[in-house]
Amino acid sequence: MRATARRETDVLIVGAGPTGLTLACELLRRGVGCRVIDKAAAPATTSRALGLQPRTLELFDAMGIIDRVLSAGGPVTDANLYAGDRLLLTLSAAGLRDLDTPYPRLWITPQTSVERPLIERLLELGGTVERHRELTNFQQTGSRVVATVRHGDSDAREEIHANWLVGCDGARSRVRKALEVSFEGGTYEEKFLLADADLDWTRERDRTHTWFPPDGMFTVFPLPGSPQWRIFAVLEDETTPPLSLELFQKLLGERTGDVETTLSNPTWMSEFTINRRMVDRYRTERAFLAGDAAHVHSPFGAQGMNTGIQDAYNLAWKLALVVQGGAPERLLDTYEEERLPVARRVLTQTDTNTRMLLSDNPAMRFVREHVLTLDVVQAYAARRSSQLFINYRTSSLSRSHGGKLTGNTLVRDRGGEQAGLKDRLRFRGGPRAGDRAPDGRCFRATSREETSLFQEFRGTSFNLLLFDGMAHTQTGYANLLEIARRVKELFGELAKTHVIVSADNAPEQPDLDGSVLLDGPRSLHDLYGAGSQSLYLIRPDGYVGFRSQPAEVEPLIEDLRSKYASALGGEATPYRQGTKKTVERYRRDTECEKAGA
Repeated sequence: MRATARRETDVLIVGAGPTGLTLACELLRRGVGCRVIDKAAAPATTSRALGLQPRTLELFDAMGIIDRVLSAGGPVTDANLYAGDRLLLTLSAAGLRDLDTPYPRLWITPQTSVERPLIERLLELGGTVERHRELTNFQQTGSRVVATVRHGDSDAREEIHANWLVGCDGARSRVRKALEVSFEGGTYEEKFLLADADLDWTRERDRTHTWFPPDGMFTVFPLPGSPQWRIFAVLEDETTPPLSLELFQKLLGERTGDVETTLSNPTWMSEFTINRRMVDRYRTERAFLAGDAAHVHSPFGAQGMNTGIQDAYNLAWKLALVVQGGAPERLLDTYEEERLPVARRVLTQTDTNTRMLLSDNPAMRFVREHVLTLDVVQAYAARRSSQLFINYRTSSLSRSHGGKLTGNTLVRDRGGEQAGLKDRLRFRGGPRAGDRAPDGRCFRATSREETSLFQEFRGTSFNLLLFDGMAHTQTGYANLLEIARRVKELFGELAKTHVIVSADNAPEQPDLDGSVLLDGPRSLHDLYGAGSQSLYLIRPDGYVGFRSQPAEVEPLIEDLRSKYASALGGEATPYRQGTKKTVERYRRDTECEKAGA
């Protein structure tokens, strides 16, 4: 055996699918060193997962790869359900189009076309995928993870010392097995056949086509950017005949009654069963699980790849803060706290979808043919599948501050900043702590250029939204500028500040290290329930971490200190390892505050 080489890195990522690649890109964007290894000698060429939900498209926008992702796919607008040659109903995607997002659609693109722009972005950030590298074992020493990696089919071994290890290595995860984490669940009885092939029919390519004959469901999806279709058939027989073009041609005729259409040019055929399983924990000391290594479920609903990508997005910013000394290690416990319940809900949701679609029970047939036609049902299904409404309201990172109710009036004092009871009620109806922060249009005060909140959120920082309310007093505006100054002084690049004014012009903003956004139509104020001065702290992954009405600095500073303070001594420090001078100034100012200076 060859001698073992030794290398070091901050984070070792095992698995170069969409989950591992997203995690690597987000770590490198934050200046955290990582290595990505994958036992495959080359990227996969088969299409595998297909659908990207609106929330995932928003994340790809924030990562700067949205145009590349969209160029390789296309939207699916509707789903046609048939009985033989008779169209039973069309399930409309209009429910998605009504959602508050820049990407109100299910985007169909093969998984390979998702991985490609992620790999390109990884290379741009200075990273790479180390192919033909297999994790053979690893040990945790308390402060490090020591992993042994085999190079290809040779006897060469490499010893990687990492601060953290993340298993993104799929349903058969070696990392999960080595951690002895349970993977409870079961397997559906049905067998599934899949093929990507050409079809010489003229059916619409902007929708899916599904039949429900007694012998099993038969579905055909368009593959964007290609003349091919994905054929998906359910078999209930105990034995499966050898996969062939003739078999799928036979199934097409039997299941749909279409004996005219011809299949040709198959590029992929597969037989598989569907599992529904998930772990009971996401973290074991310095090792984490993400994506299919933590949860696998039915493809009905297009949730799997999306859930894994969002696992990675949730973990990346927290891991970066801890690695760079901007937060204590206990912050990493919130990864499991927030994402495990999401996986459980997705598992339940996809299981329900699967049983409803596969069952030949008369009651289920009635639901498919009659209940699903209702607009309210389709709108509800769109909301659930979009992943825009996933929230972390019960997370320990989510907090709201309401101030004192004493002194409130029924009607707001237009000459002052005191909130009225109506303002309080509107604020309660705004995004709650733990919710996804919604987007909205506005203008930059300096350039009068139109922008959006999502554009302003791009980057790796927290975003502090300081709403001026409707009163427009000099005292109120000065209060917001002081909050912005304090946050910048104490936490440096941890947070970008945005003062949002409900007018077409803004007062002077001397020495403001942040932006002023003009909300003349007051649409942002309405969206966020900010009838009077309010603040929202948006996490780097786009969720509300803290909110307050009235806008008060001390509760915000207390919240930031308690959650994101440095692990050294428990005090907050400037983000990204600020200079010694900045740290000393912060500590001196803190001591003055305590002394009442």
